[in-house]
Order: sequence, then C-alpha cells, then structure tokens
Amino acid sequence: MSDVTTLLLWPSGEDALHWSQDGIMALASDEQVELLFPNNESEDSDNELSKWQHITLQMPWFSHKELPVKQPAPRQTFSVGEEISSSCTIDIAWSPAGIAKHRKCALAALTSNLVLSIWSSDGNLEEVLHWKRRLIINDALKEYCKTNPAAEESHITDNEAEQQRLQKRIRAFAWAPTMYATPLSSTCGTRLAYGQQLLAVSDDDNRVVFLIVESPTSTLGVEKRWVAEVLSSFSTTPEIETVFSDPILFDDLLRQQRHVSHLAWSPWTIRGEWYHSVIAYTTNDDVRARVITYWRDTIGFGPEIVYPDIDSVRFAGPIKWSPEVEDNDTLRLAVFTRTQLICLSISASDGSILSRYPHDLEDRCWDPVSGVVWDRASQSLRLQFSLVDSTTECSTTAVELSPTGLEVLPSQNWKEQIGNNETLFSAQYELKGNSTAKVWGLATSPMGDFIASCHTLHPTDMLEYGAPQNRQTTITVNTLRPFRSYQLSSEARAPNQLSFSKGEVTAEGLVFTIRKWLDNIVEETGHIPAFQKELLATLLQTYVSTPNTSSTTGTLASTSLSQDLESLVVAFKHQAFLDPHSLRDRFEIMISTVCDPQASWALPRALIAFRLAQHIQNLPAILSQAGDFSSDILSQSHQVTNLIFQIINQTSPATEVAPGTEVTTQPLPTSPISYQETCDFCAADIPFTDVETATCARGHQFVRCGLSFLAIQAPRITKYCGICNTPFLSEDFVAAQEGETDSETAAQEPATKNQAHGSGHGEDTEMPDRPDENGTGGAKAPAEKDGPNGQVEIRNGTFRGVVQGESMDWATPKVDGPPEDVAVNGEGDGEEDGGRIEVPLTLARVLFLGCDACVYCGGKFTG
Repeated sequence: MSDVTTLLLWPSGEDALHWSQDGIMALASDEQVELLFPNNESEDSDNELSKWQHITLQMPWFSHKELPVKQPAPRQTFSVGEEISSSCTIDIAWSPAGIAKHRKCALAALTSNLVLSIWSSDGNLEEVLHWKRRLIINDALKEYCKTNPAAEESHITDNEAEQQRLQKRIRAFAWAPTMYATPLSSTCGTRLAYGQQLLAVSDDDNRVVFLIVESPTSTLGVEKRWVAEVLSSFSTTPEIETVFSDPILFDDLLRQQRHVSHLAWSPWTIRGEWYHSVIAYTTNDDVRARVITYWRDTIGFGPEIVYPDIDSVRFAGPIKWSPEVEDNDTLRLAVFTRTQLICLSISASDGSILSRYPHDLEDRCWDPVSGVVWDRASQSLRLQFSLVDSTTECSTTAVELSPTGLEVLPSQNWKEQIGNNETLFSAQYELKGNSTAKVWGLATSPMGDFIASCHTLHPTDMLEYGAPQNRQTTITVNTLRPFRSYQLSSEARAPNQLSFSKGEVTAEGLVFTIRKWLDNIVEETGHIPAFQKELLATLLQTYVSTPNTSSTTGTLASTSLSQDLESLVVAFKHQAFLDPHSLRDRFEIMISTVCDPQASWALPRALIAFRLAQHIQNLPAILSQAGDFSSDILSQSHQVTNLIFQIINQTSPATEVAPGTEVTTQPLPTSPISYQETCDFCAADIPFTDVETATCARGHQFVRCGLSFLAIQAPRITKYCGICNTPFLSEDFVAAQEGETDSETAAQEPATKNQAHGSGHGEDTEMPDRPDENGTGGAKAPAEKDGPNGQVEIRNGTFRGVVQGESMDWATPKVDGPPEDVAVNGEGDGEEDGGRIEVPLTLARVLFLGCDACVYCGGKFTG
C-alpha cells in the first residue's frame, strides 16, 4: 500500500520534490512552495488523504526592502531572469539538520530572478505564519564584492559595476553534507555536534563561492540574527573559443560561458584534522571537479580537474553523488548526458576517476531528467531516475552497479503506480489511451527506505485547457523494499526485513518508517507486541551507545569545564542522551507512540527523569550559583531523585524495574537549596508528588517541564515534543529568566559578516595537488597535536576538528587547537556587535542547550 496525496498546483520544473531529514516534503511550483507533513495521529488506513497535511509558502513574494528595484543592465550583461522575471521558484533544497529553530532543517529556495533565500519556522511547523524568509544570500555576495575585489579579471566585462552585478546573480547552489565528528555522535535525533553549515553557489561571473550560514540556533544564542559569511571562491577557466569581448550573434552568447549550471557536493571524509570532499560542477561543455578541504573556518581548494569525454551536460540533467563513502574512500557520481548515464567512481583523496560505467539511454531522446535518487535500502548500489515526459515509456529508470558495469533493473513499483494512474486518467476522460504522465521529481525518505514521486496527468491528442483550480499534482510514496507479512515465527518471513540504516537518522524518520511497517507488515493485532519486541532489539543493536558512559559521573566539578559553555553542552549531551539504559527507555517510548499509543509510559519516563536529574546534580556547582532560576532547577532535580528513590523503596521485589536499569539503592543527599514552588493564582504551595504534573494545595493543576521539572503556570511559554507531546519551557522564557536582553546593536539587522575569523576567509587558499602524509591537504595549523584521543575543537556548538575514540569523560574533554580571532563586521574581538550577545554560563543554559531534542523519545520540538 502506498500513500497518495493530491495538490492543486503544477510543479515549476525538474527536481521539484525534496524530503528533509525532519520528514517534511517540499514541492516547488511556479507561484508557491508546498510543504507536506506526515500525520502522526492515529488514523484510518482507508483514509489516504489524511496521511499528509500541507501548507503553502509564497516564496516569489519579495518586499522592496528585501529586493530593491534594479536598473536595466547593458546588453553585454543583460539577464531576463534578474530584471523582468516573475520570481518563480526554480530550485529548492533542504539543509542538513541543526541550523533552524529546535535544530531543524532550513529550506533554501532559488527563484528565477536569481535570488537565493533561506526559509525556516520559528514556531509550529504546520502553521504558515511561522515560516519566514530569514536570509538572502545575494546580500552576502554584494558585501563581499565591495570589500574583496575579484583577484582575476572577468572574461565577460571590464566595467567594475557590471562585474559586481554578475557576481550577485546566483544560478545554482548546493548544501554541504553533514560533517561527522565520530560515528557515535548521532543517535536517533541526538547529535553531540552538528558541524558547520556550508553553502556553495555559482554566479554569472564564472565563480563558485563558498559561504558559512549561521543562525541563533547554530551559534547557541551568540548570534541574534541569521548571517551569511563568504569564506572564499574560485573561478572556472572558460575555453578560449568561448570568450567574446563583445558578443553580437546569439550563437556567440550561448557559447560564452556565463555561469556554472549544476553543483554537487560529495560526502565528507576525514584525514587527520581536515575534512575532505569533492565538489563537481558543469560548464557548457564538460564536467569539472575540485577537492575541498575544511578546518576551523579555513577552506582550501585542489587543482581543477576536467573529466574527459563527457559532453552536452549543461542542458541534459543533474549530477548526483551517492550519499555514502565506500570503504576504500571511493565516491560515486552519476552524470547524465543527452544519450547516456555515466556512473563515475571518484577518488576521495584527489578527485580523479577510478572507473567509469556508461549506459546508453536510447529511448530518452531530448527528454530531460527530472529526478535522481540513490537507493540505500538494498545491499547493492542502485540508482533510480525519472524523465519529464517519457518515464512510463522509457525502458530504463533504475540501474544497479555491478563489477561488470550498470545492469538494468525491472520496473519499480513507483513507476508502475504512475502508469496505473495514467490508465485511470484515460478511462475517466474517455481518451482511449491518449494520455501521458509528466514526472517532476523523486525523493527518498529520511531513512532511505521509501521513495516519493510527483507527477501530473495530461491528454496527448488535443490541446489541454483548464482553470488553475483544476490543476492537480499527485504525490505517491512507495517502499523500496518488498513488504512481507509479519508472523510470530521468524522463519516465516525474509531475514533482516526489520533493519535500519546506521547513518544520520532522526526520531521523526524512525517513526515514519515504523508506522509504515506497522501498516503494511503486521496483519493481526495480536502480533503487535512481538513486533514491538523485535523493533526494540533491532534499534538497540543498530544504535549502540559508547561504553562506560554512566561511569563518568564522578568528577563533574572540574574547573577546566566551568568556563567553557560548548564543552559543557557536549559533555552533558553525551551523558544525558547516550546512556545505554536511557536509550532503551527512549526507544520503548518512541515505539509505543506508534504501535500502542494508549500504553502507559510512566516507568520509562520516570527512569529517564531520574537519570537526567542525577546528571543535573553532577554539573559544576558554579553553574547553579549564577542565578535564582538555575538554583531552582537544581533544587527540583533533588526533589526528582528523592521522589524516585521513595517509589523504588516502596516497590516490592516482584514489581521492581527491568533488569539492567541502574537506580541507586541508598538515600541521596538532601538538597542544600531550599525551594518551594508556589501557585501563581492563589500563592499556595505546590508539593512535588509527580514528575509530570503539579497540583497546588488548593487544587490548581499544571504540567511540569520535562527538563527543569518546574510547573508551567503561564501561557505561551511552552514548546512540545513533536512525537510524544511532552511539554517543555521555551527558550525565550528561559532567556527571560536568565535576564538576557538584546543590545542596541542587536536591534539592527545585519545580513552578513565580511571580515575573516581566520586566515582562510576572503582569499583563495590553495591546496597542494595531493595531501601530505598526515592527510591534512595543506599546511598544518599552528599548535596542532596528534594523540590517541584525537582532537576536539568546539565553537558555537560545532565541531571544528575530529573526535576519535569511544568515550568522552566529563573531566577530560579536550579542547585543543589554536585560539580563534573572532571579528564581526570589522570590529574587535569579543565585542558585542552585529546582533552578537554575551551568553551567560548557567545551569539552565547548559541544560536547555544540551537537550535540543526530547530526552524522552528523541523527537524535535515544536512551538
């Protein structure tokens, strides 16, 4: 069974469908972008339309402040898109998780007026008023052009003003994949660090520009605005015969290289302290690539590599990297020409071609490729793609990579469903088979085990006319694995049917996959408990935690940690989220929300709360002394541990907690802080008798915050988990309790930061042809140290180095590397400027920054 959703719009072009790590699908049309959210409520399986909810974002709408009126450009640099287009959405892409509020993904949208903007929500994702345009990347390019004149002479114009106009136009973009610090840094929605958010864009002056995008969330509250900072750029070298000082003929205008039309950024590999990847891009005549190295805001480029014998790429189709790096540091790149699909094996170290596997697409003709996805659900490496007009007629839409080349796979279920819809459309309107389906995009689910496709249906033997309200786009979601019935006997079904990918996953992605398995595999209600048991075992086997995590809580008052917010946040995450016992309880709650929503989660929630309270008490004492709010939280944590201790002591041996659960059997020390909550309505005392609810002496009832365990007694100060609906105090309320206020400069609205943080900003940092023996790809940074535990360099909650080893002790997190010179908008170090504020170092700050996902199920927050 597949999900089918119908929307009243027509997609704007190829590659119009994208699926985020948060489980949100985005579909681009000429006038809007539609966001689709899976319905997590219990639903009737026959009511297919209720499985997805959707809202509309008007991305083509710009205010005069956002987009001032432009004067016409001379003929040499004239652009129809920039000056007179209707700003239709031509490309969209979700960022990696971590930059938007509550560590969600942001949406980048490129419109036909050559403007790239970043969108995100500041509240409920399913309410359109909370989605806003946060940043326009063109503004960052504009400021960078003013302060950093191009080092190379433009091949298009000698006029400086027109050259800057060309450099502000964005033709293509690509997000950098997530930077992994360690394989265990991500576990079901929890990341110890999110890595830096990098973005590559191409302009009309033959340049590829690299930027850092930061937000208040990604900087742990240091930045008050979204900002974009240009790191560096390089120029492509056009062919001599395509350079015209004053092109007159239309053919000369087409031959002159004006911009890079496609960008694709490979996954990262790690050598020493440096992150390595390969960025591929297309020109008029060929495909080129460069090795990219990154470390602590310093980016370097390898020499430009031209991949030979690949022609007619610019107007042929997209280029797509496989999302995984193979064991021998091999990357896979799919390239589409007019007549061929070429799969290249690329070396991650120098970007050279290791092997080449072409496949002729004789029935493609001039039909453009509209969607490309790599299939990660099977053991072998597979590629699936769609064409705009001839997907159902094309003999090849899926191939498998084998040692001998590319082998054609039989028709996939998503293609067959489109063909069935095409037949039904013909029968409905009596077209006698004269109908066709146009496919506008493909996307895979966050776990990589489901594929979504969007298509529209049209007649072929007549002129098509219809009112806009009759336009319909159908989105279907199909599995990439064959479903088999789940039975109590494990021998009755295929082995390893219940399996999860070990890459970066979110709790939302897991919930979506588990819900689909429950709907399509389990046929009888009596099989659900066995299904839950096997799911739990599979999750525990796939997403293991680091060993001896719970044994590192002894020395927590280390003075080396007391002044380092980032190190405290990472260490607290490691303790609170990656404890193996808490992981088991968290998985039980997550599975129950899907398989048995009416089940009681009281025991696993209480045990998670007990461990969380213990970790709070083991934080450095100086944090709780920074303010009354922090001291109140510490006092509440003591009440939690004392309450759970009393419950455990009153529990008979026959009803004790599950084996393996660590709970102290001795009385815990009494809290040295005396704090008693009082009711805001009647001033009566609120005794602590439950970790989830609070009732004052006169009967007023409240819910408790899942982190601080304080009673929530006011409206509009709450955020909720998107999966288990647990309430938490919002970041704004916590900041108000901490006494944070914006500075006068924060009231301004800067869009960019132009001055360098390090030596790699604003200049072309060249990298040697090949990395040195240490794999750094360039000169070693000062004060570099090598050791068995690797390097940790953390700034604003992001790893700038590599974490190696299997555990991080509270007392010994390493913060190595040279000190950073922070300069904002040209001002001095550490000064409050451009919306930057001083973040207080308190227990409340560490607690709420560390728990950026629900501690009870791993879900992201909403509200």
